[in-house]
Amino acid sequence: MICPDIRRQRLIIEGFYELQTMDEHCVRNFLAGLTDHLGMTRIAETLVFSPDAVSDLHHGVGGFQAWAESGCSLYTWSASRFFTLDVYSCKAFDVARCVDFVCTQFNAQSFEVREV
Repeated sequence: MICPDIRRQRLIIEGFYELQTMDEHCVRNFLAGLTDHLGMTRIAETLVFSPDAVSDLHHGVGGFQAWAESGCSLYTWSASRFFTLDVYSCKAFDVARCVDFVCTQFNAQSFEVREV
């Protein structure tokens, strides 16, 4: 392992959300809730974005939350109601607790989890 003295934990959750809407407000609230739920330290305002106006490949809304411990990124695809969440941290976090929070918030019944 390269640089073993730096602790790193990465989790990717992908699935289908069953919310009525996935908009900027929803993404902002989700990332704030996840930050608190995992006990991370917010160091910047949440970045929320949508490539809709400039992309033929990706339509949806996404966001990034920077943490003192690292950060997380969320991407959604509105047509398929699909999401990808990438969580990266130098501080240990409980994977099962994170997955439970995500699936509850997104009402996700179909999802996959990968620890990298």
